[in-house]
Amino acid sequence: IYHPIPGGVFVIIYFADRYMSLLGKASTKLSGGMRIENDKATDDIEADVKTLEFEIPYGNDKGRVEKLTTPGNYLLRSSDLENEFYTIIDTETDTQNRTVSVYAEDAGLDLVNRECESLDNTESHQIAWYIEKFAYDSGFVIGINEISDRSRTLSWEGEASGTERLLSIATQFDAEISLSFEIERFKVVKKLINIYKKRGMDNGVKLRLGKELRRVITKRSVSELATALKATGGTPEGADAPITLYGHTYDDGDIYLEGMYLKSRSALQTWSRYNSESGNYTGHILKMFNYDTTSQSELCNRAVNELKRISKIIVTHEAEFADVPPKLRAGDIVQVIADDTRYRARVKKIETSESSRTRTAELMDYE
Repeated sequence: IYHPIPGGVFVIIYFADRYMSLLGKASTKLSGGMRIENDKATDDIEADVKTLEFEIPYGNDKGRVEKLTTPGNYLLRSSDLENEFYTIIDTETDTQNRTVSVYAEDAGLDLVNRECESLDNTESHQIAWYIEKFAYDSGFVIGINEISDRSRTLSWEGEASGTERLLSIATQFDAEISLSFEIERFKVVKKLINIYKKRGMDNGVKLRLGKELRRVITKRSVSELATALKATGGTPEGADAPITLYGHTYDDGDIYLEGMYLKSRSALQTWSRYNSESGNYTGHILKMFNYDTTSQSELCNRAVNELKRISKIIVTHEAEFADVPPKLRAGDIVQVIADDTRYRARVKKIETSESSRTRTAELMDYE
């Protein structure tokens, strides 16, 4: 729970057993009691779980600290914007430093350790159908669903964890997911899987060079450039060769499928060697693309996204923060103002440490 105090905030983490009975607490600032050190809470929009790491010096009370931090126990942590609920996944006791290190995830054992089998599916379904199938009996239910109108025909070969499968579902629906929890009197009453077109807000936050940012580095490269891809997937059970896109159809006006090859009309116009020399062929720059799926539609979607990415000059920006605004959250849209250039960017990841009073962020999707 965050409490405003002069010069910053501090956090209290409550520990509970598998019956949700409170066992104790630790904090970053309170005098007396167990103390949290080297804490780091991470929220990354390209992952499907939030993580929490911290250390507790155990002094002369090693047994009690190890009991509170038993793997499988729960952690309750509330911020100013949302309730956070974690399951302890790993701990490490260090007798030299006399600390217990804790690593926890908000998905819990019911999704982290859950093994999902392969799915052979030939029908189109909405995202809720897939999520409910793979999250069955996990305790999680669908909360927000911003893409209830979309349908996909998806299949999976092999096994995966519950969190890996949920992330795969979201990626193939061009969506993003997050987990949230409704908590009443230290008890979780609802565990939610939220589905968004895109996480985050655009509140007009400005990051200015010389103020919030120390520097911005811009890199441009054609090291990965291609104008066409030959895509192959996984090998279906009983088959001798992996699938290709042969027989599938796709044409969005720019990228189109010809036989087994995805080609970009605009990229060819820009990058063909026949812009400066004569010849009888097309001048495509061809690369191979592989993705482990036995679904042609999934393979096509993945290959199209990859061709869109590499069929032009790849421009990357690195922004080094001097100060991360306190209200900034993963997924938010910001404006980066550097000299005479202005970008829109998206917050990819936020890492927060209350014990050291630091926040770090990574940006992505610069425009």
